[in-house]
Amino acid sequence: MSRPNPLVLASGLMIFVALFGGVTLVKGGLYLDLHEGDTYHFLDILLRMQAGDLPHLDYPTPLGILGFLPVSALMEAGVTAGRAFMLAQIGLALLLLPLLVRIGVSRFSPALAWAFGVLVLGMVLTLNYGGTEGGVSISMHYNRWSWALAFAAIALALLPERGRPRIWGEGLVIGLLGGALALIKMTYFVALGPGVLLAVWLRWRGAGLLAVLTGGALVALAITLAFGPAFWGAYLGDLRQVAGSTVRPSVGVPLAEIVGSAPYFGVTLLAVLIVLMVRQTEWTAAGTGLLLLVPGFVYVTYQNFGNGPSWIWLLALLVLQLRPAARQATWAGQDLRGLMSGAAVAALALNLPPLFYHANSPIKNAIQKTERFLPALPDAPDYADVFLRHDRVYTTTVQAHLDEQIAAWSRYTEVIERDPMPDFGGVTFAHCQWLAGSQAFFETLSADLIAGGVAPGSTIFFADAFSWLWMYSPFAHPEGSAPWYYGGAPGLAASDYVVVPKCSTVVRVRKIMLEDLAKTGARFELLRDSEVLALYSVTYPE
Repeated sequence: MSRPNPLVLASGLMIFVALFGGVTLVKGGLYLDLHEGDTYHFLDILLRMQAGDLPHLDYPTPLGILGFLPVSALMEAGVTAGRAFMLAQIGLALLLLPLLVRIGVSRFSPALAWAFGVLVLGMVLTLNYGGTEGGVSISMHYNRWSWALAFAAIALALLPERGRPRIWGEGLVIGLLGGALALIKMTYFVALGPGVLLAVWLRWRGAGLLAVLTGGALVALAITLAFGPAFWGAYLGDLRQVAGSTVRPSVGVPLAEIVGSAPYFGVTLLAVLIVLMVRQTEWTAAGTGLLLLVPGFVYVTYQNFGNGPSWIWLLALLVLQLRPAARQATWAGQDLRGLMSGAAVAALALNLPPLFYHANSPIKNAIQKTERFLPALPDAPDYADVFLRHDRVYTTTVQAHLDEQIAAWSRYTEVIERDPMPDFGGVTFAHCQWLAGSQAFFETLSADLIAGGVAPGSTIFFADAFSWLWMYSPFAHPEGSAPWYYGGAPGLAASDYVVVPKCSTVVRVRKIMLEDLAKTGARFELLRDSEVLALYSVTYPE
């Protein structure tokens, strides 16, 4: 089997980064038409980091620091947020490029080396989340970055190399990639690590495992030196809180549906067939590693919003590379090479729409009509190149239960057997969930608090899934508050007031949050009960 020419491959992938990454920069900003909530979450964390706060140590989040540190570092150097995000992606792509050339030359045939390199770099550089919605979005960029690193580590661990094994060099790289995964999103590290380590053991034995562990230890040492040993305890504490949280046990459909429901059953069945086919080849280490990796792939899919099985693209390339020669092996009486080729085509077909949206999102960003957009943070010059669609952030669309609000429909309440409306501090909160108009939501609540006499600079604990009121008001978030709520009452002790919106961004979470507040032992005194919010003072007993 011929090898890719390393210089040609490196040059080609460099051109791809220049073109694909360059297109993202053409517009001069991010023009996002999907997922405002994830955009606010991203901006919230950047704002906190710009103010000197660090994830885990200063505020709780299950997301790792490396998903945000590259962007924050570029902003410290004077780059505005939108451009910093795009440059961070390009920087990661360039950092991975030499490794992808090495993987391509040592693991893949020429055509597959190109496909693998473009796939990994495209995952890094795209402006779409990888689901079934086309559009421009930075939602869950950390998932894309994690898939890119995971693909590289898996290819190194599973695929047989040509020539003399370079156990220490490649083992160290796998360990470094694993350490980076743990610091971007721990889900990938936990779910995919066992399969990678098993493949490393089967191919390289103890020397390989030692090299991998050494690479991971180097990452841990660097983080410890940079942020102190307390960082790890704080990070693990955040992860434990989320793992035991009733707020968000999953972000999409249940695990059983990810495995066996109609949209996913074809992918699951095909993955099992691919593992069985690889097990029929001479590459037993790869087949055994895949036995553990496929359940890990499914679990990551379950934990990711949108539940897109991006891993099936990697599986297609792996099965093509591991094919035996024609008529060298059979399975169920059929030529195994032909069966594996068909499985690869099916894998790509089953998840083709997200691949298309990944490919066209930079172009879509470049051709967006600017008159449809407004700045995500109008009063923050450092964020002036992040834009959202004005119709999405100002169209006030809600989901409400009319039987709770209008007498004509009240007779149906008993038939429905709905949970009672939560009562907190003398106010009953009806079911009303905000579906669109996020910026209007926060601006209106801010105006109501100002009209109610709340002094600028006051710290407000916002009793809802997201604590982004402070980004659109003269008020502050309390020290230690969470950008995204997962349980407890983080930041309450440092709060001047508690605000409960009458119409919540996530009604179920607001109910849980009010129950958690009631458990704190604090005393809440109602100060204002308007049509949009309830305002309370908060005091702790002596």
